[in-house]
Amino acid sequence: MSDDFGVGAQVFVRAATAGESSLWPDEPSGVIVRSGGSALAGVWGRGGGGRMWWVEFDEPQSNSDGDGPFPSAQVHERFLELAPPVRDSE
Repeated sequence: MSDDFGVGAQVFVRAATAGESSLWPDEPSGVIVRSGGSALAGVWGRGGGGRMWWVEFDEPQSNSDGDGPFPSAQVHERFLELAPPVRDSE
């Protein structure tokens, strides 16, 4: 897991691969607003080991069960990808 995740990081929530389950099938983007769940303790739970982050979505999202739309949610770090840095255009 990357140490670059943290409050203020812009991220994409990736879809699950075979054998995984992701609650956010539409691969939303957003910003990390705080740590969540087992983020501080690094404990094992339903999502496995690792950190959880609260992501505020750019647009409200419905989960894989069709519930929502939610403006934010806890997302396991393994489903997060950092957004590429914005480059100044000259």
